[in-house]
Amino acid sequence: MRYAATLLVVSDSPDNGIEPCLSEAGYACTRLSFIDMFEKKFGNDAFDAIIIDGDNNDAEFDVKRIAEVADDHDFPILIIGPADVKCHAQTISTGYCELELLCRVGALIRLENMQQELQRRMRTTASYGIDFAEVTAPETELGDTHILIIGGKSIVLGNILLRLDNRAKIRICTDTENAVADLRANDYDAVIFSGVGQGDVNLRLTNDIRCDARLYNIPLIMVLENPENREAAYIHGVSDIVLHETEMDALINRTSLQILQYRYRAAMQKLFRLTKPHPIADGPTDLYSAGFMQPHFADMFGDHEDRQKVLSVASFKITNLDALIETHGFPSGDQLLRQVGSILFNLVRGEDFCGCYKKGHFVVALPGTRRQEAKIALRRIVGVVTNTEFAISSSPYPIQADVFFGLTEVEAGDTVEDVITRGFVYKRDDEQAA
Repeated sequence: MRYAATLLVVSDSPDNGIEPCLSEAGYACTRLSFIDMFEKKFGNDAFDAIIIDGDNNDAEFDVKRIAEVADDHDFPILIIGPADVKCHAQTISTGYCELELLCRVGALIRLENMQQELQRRMRTTASYGIDFAEVTAPETELGDTHILIIGGKSIVLGNILLRLDNRAKIRICTDTENAVADLRANDYDAVIFSGVGQGDVNLRLTNDIRCDARLYNIPLIMVLENPENREAAYIHGVSDIVLHETEMDALINRTSLQILQYRYRAAMQKLFRLTKPHPIADGPTDLYSAGFMQPHFADMFGDHEDRQKVLSVASFKITNLDALIETHGFPSGDQLLRQVGSILFNLVRGEDFCGCYKKGHFVVALPGTRRQEAKIALRRIVGVVTNTEFAISSSPYPIQADVFFGLTEVEAGDTVEDVITRGFVYKRDDEQAA
């Protein structure tokens, strides 16, 4: 059986609430007591992340010191307990909700998936003999960062500015009606919301931002005065939250983690842009070509099999492309392909690979993602594509794309053709069952 990731849960309680939640979400969990953790030896690749249960620490080990040691070895770690760790470790407070735990763990695993995917793309690109020396892994510190703070509540805003402390270029927007326009006009690395806003206006704004294809992937951090708003914030689309009363010391680490993911996404886009003049891109769609996709998928499939990690692959076919070409000509067909390719390129997550399999047929691979989670994300993409009115030069009226998509998880020994065929079979079975 494959998993989203393999986690080490360090807890002195076999009845902790961590493992059931994470296991249900597709993670493989191994529990060790605090004493056993120090006595056991395991390799660097044995686990994708460590969860330290500070609420069940009978031996009273110094969890902050454990966090520092893990950070020194660049090992992803989440501490349940104090928020004021003096390193890059992530934390979560006692009394967390399940969405908060899943979000925090998921952010650590997503970053690892992005790091691995960037290395894979570099390997595949290098096989073409292309020089891409100026593309490197992003820095882990905030550095040259541009952050938009939305909201005007003085106490919360003051504490946000105090924690950022000249570590980033800051712009403050107190008028939520202008926020989306501001985000579109400027190149921000993240947004920090100062509370939920009067009448929950910031929650609604978060939802609006997530509905904008250009802004869909931008990190959104919300500082909450009321812990009861945790679940609502995640449901409306925030990347992460910070509790104002108890967790402001964690603001930098949580924001940095989200920005680092955003930068890895940008690094992969930069790699593609720099290498497009070489024969790796499909002309009409402006995505990776079928030739690039074959060796890259072989590498990706092998990596996930070696690590026993789940990998889902989706394929999209524009079913009315031939009819459009027959009516409006081949140039119009290519114009539609370019616009659909642009939507896919902007909506997929940073770690996802998107390429052109055949004319009018796109493939997306989602590392570390089970079919049920992938299905939710992909239905949104299909919804955007099918509800978009596309402009073509040969028609005074906008046209729409009809899309059929399939989805499956990769199994041992699969080829690209295997997963595409099986994905469409599952799609038809789902429709018949409905």
